[in-house]
Amino acid sequence: MQRVLNIIERDRLFHLFGMKLEDSSEGFAKVSAEVKEEFLNAHQIAHGAMIFALLDVAFAIAVNSIVDSVGVQWSFNMFRSAKLGDVVIAEAKVIHRGKNLLVVAFEAKGERTKRQLAQGMATAMPLPLKPERDLTP
Repeated sequence: MQRVLNIIERDRLFHLFGMKLEDSSEGFAKVSAEVKEEFLNAHQIAHGAMIFALLDVAFAIAVNSIVDSVGVQWSFNMFRSAKLGDVVIAEAKVIHRGKNLLVVAFEAKGERTKRQLAQGMATAMPLPLKPERDLTP
């Protein structure tokens, strides 16, 4: 759990979007954020970048809870968006943990409606350990 807390402390996007850690365990993360005025697009719905930010942060927490790593590929589909004041929840789970790659499945849902907003997968590559970057307490 300390690795997760260290990740959150250092992740600027987590704080910029006012995200909350809802749940985490090794290889799993669930984060949420409220759709605020500054996160709306020209159609007055949550910007896709806001939803992707939640997915990406959940992904980062899930993989870095195991080993220091960086994302190298993302693929996801957006099915619908959220409105001002809605809370979006993103979950990410490591589904493959290899020597050179970690693969994660993730999805975003509306908290109130429980409707799926987005779903996809991402791949991370472990980083060589360096003391100044190691997130282990």
